[in-house]
Amino acid sequence: MAYDLQEQEQIDALKGFWAQWGKLIGGAVLAVSLGFIGYKAWQTYQKNQAEQAAVVYGQLEQQLQAGQLDKAKATVATLQKDYAASAYAANGSLLAAKLAFDSKELGVARSQLKWVIEHADKDETLQAVARLRLAAVLLDEKQYDVALAELAMAHPVAFDAMFLDLKADVLVARGDLGGAREAYKAALAKSAPEAPVREFIQAKLDSLGS
Repeated sequence: MAYDLQEQEQIDALKGFWAQWGKLIGGAVLAVSLGFIGYKAWQTYQKNQAEQAAVVYGQLEQQLQAGQLDKAKATVATLQKDYAASAYAANGSLLAAKLAFDSKELGVARSQLKWVIEHADKDETLQAVARLRLAAVLLDEKQYDVALAELAMAHPVAFDAMFLDLKADVLVARGDLGGAREAYKAALAKSAPEAPVREFIQAKLDSLGS
C-alpha cells in the first residue's frame, strides 16, 4: 500500500511538473528539431548548388579550350548570376578574362576582373590575382594612372614583389624611368632570393641603365 501511495505521489508530481513546464519544454524541443531540419536542408541546398555550379563550370572549361568567347561569356554570366557565392564563379571569371585578353577583347577582360574584385571579398588571394591582371589590362589600354591606382590597393604581402614589378612596368610605359628603377629595386627587395622572377626583374632594371 505504501508502495502504491509513493508511486501515486510520483505520478502526481510528474503531472504537476508537465503542467507547469510542459509547453516550454515542448517548444524548446520543437525549436531544436526545426533548427536541425533547417540545417540539414541548408546543407542539402548547398551541396546541390555546388554540384550544379560544377556542371556549368565544366561547360565553361570546354568553351574556353575551344576559344568560344561568346559562349563563354554567357556561361560565366550564369555562374555569376546563379552561383555568385561559389568559387566556380570567381575562377570562371578569371579564366574568361584571360581568353578575352588573348582575344584582344580588353573591355570584356576588364569587366570580368572587376567582378572578381567586387565579389571575392572573402578571398584576398583571388582579389590580388584579379587586381594584377586588371592592372595588366589597363597597362595594355594605356590607362596608366588607373593601373597604378589598382596596384596601390591593399593586397597580401606575398604579392608585394609582383605588384611592384608591374608598377615599374607601368611607370616605364608612362616615361617615368626614375620611378620605375625604384619600383624594380623594391620588387627585388621583396622577392625571395631563389625566386626565378628575380632574374627577369633584374634584367628589366639593368635595361634602364643608371
